[in-house]
Amino acid sequence: QEVIGEGGMATVYRAQHDLLKRPTALKVLKLARTTDEIMARFEREVQLASSLSHPNTVEIFDYGRTREGQPYYAMECLDGLTIAQIVERDVAMPVARTIHLLRQACAALAEAHGKGLVHRDIKPENLMVCCHGGIFDFLKILDYGLVKHLSQQHSRDLTRNLRILGTPLYMAPERLRNPGDVDARADIYAVGAVAYRMLTGRKLFESADDLEL
Repeated sequence: QEVIGEGGMATVYRAQHDLLKRPTALKVLKLARTTDEIMARFEREVQLASSLSHPNTVEIFDYGRTREGQPYYAMECLDGLTIAQIVERDVAMPVARTIHLLRQACAALAEAHGKGLVHRDIKPENLMVCCHGGIFDFLKILDYGLVKHLSQQHSRDLTRNLRILGTPLYMAPERLRNPGDVDARADIYAVGAVAYRMLTGRKLFESADDLEL
């Protein structure tokens, strides 16, 4: 129906299930940017993210390929604003609301960490606040494109020789020193950096000079 998001590797469309008429979001990998490594990471994202069942994690319905061979997956379509959009509009958020939203993020991450999964890209743009099932201020964690399974060999192989992936502003220092060496504490650090942004309306570091990469 329309494009609702786009990154370097994939485009997200608003769509509708042909028979059920259910609103759906489709994440479609761009063929022009596809390599064997990117394909493997996309498939791993689907497989690992779909193993999560916490209500504060975006739900994945299906996975397949278009007629042109583009891999895609279908997930629930959320109507709301990301924390980045809310902070940009309101500057800062009240303490009580910040705690309410981040408790939900932490609950979803607790399930992921319990299964040995690290999100690796927690940031305001990947935290969606919406009305879900009649509940307002319901938070959903989005985009498991950089998810890492701590105990799987293929996950380590895919990340061994990669450059820094993610958003440096919300990365724990050890991730900057060694991108392949990461555990659940990296997500916890990122939640803290997001909390700072929510409560103050300011970024943890205001200029690139504050980050030594």
